[in-house]
Amino acid sequence: METLVNSPDTTDHFTDAPPRRIGSQGLIRSEKGDILLFELRRRVDRGDLLTWNLPGGCAQGNEDPQAACKRRIQEKSGLLIEPGRLLLMHWQPAKGNTLEGHNYVWDGGTISQHTEVRLAADITQYRFVPRKHLTGYAPESLVERINAAFRALGHAHNGYLAGRAG
Repeated sequence: METLVNSPDTTDHFTDAPPRRIGSQGLIRSEKGDILLFELRRRVDRGDLLTWNLPGGCAQGNEDPQAACKRRIQEKSGLLIEPGRLLLMHWQPAKGNTLEGHNYVWDGGTISQHTEVRLAADITQYRFVPRKHLTGYAPESLVERINAAFRALGHAHNGYLAGRAG
């Protein structure tokens, strides 16, 4: 009998797992409840219409997602944020050259709109944006992610969102 290599029946997905991305972001709000967003230079450079994202970024191999959130926010802005509880996990399917992935959104707490932010070279600007204006800044998948995180913020449980590659 012939055994197929890497067939669904013989692949050990614990030791030979498919590659995935892990993103980790902070939902940081102003005293008024507006959301801190960063404009990503790569999105501007490629001509995207909606170029903004939550602070954070990809985790490195074997890096705890909450630690990645803290590290990436500090690298991108100089802000020392201690991510609080996990608000949301958003699974996104693969799209084009982008692997499927999980995006974690942590409670980044509240900061003053006057807090000094030192932007990294790959961030063009930052802004506190009211929730009702998010669609003018961010892709629909991110707006859904932010709204789901806000729903979880008001409850004792975490949220889960699936779909919409962005």
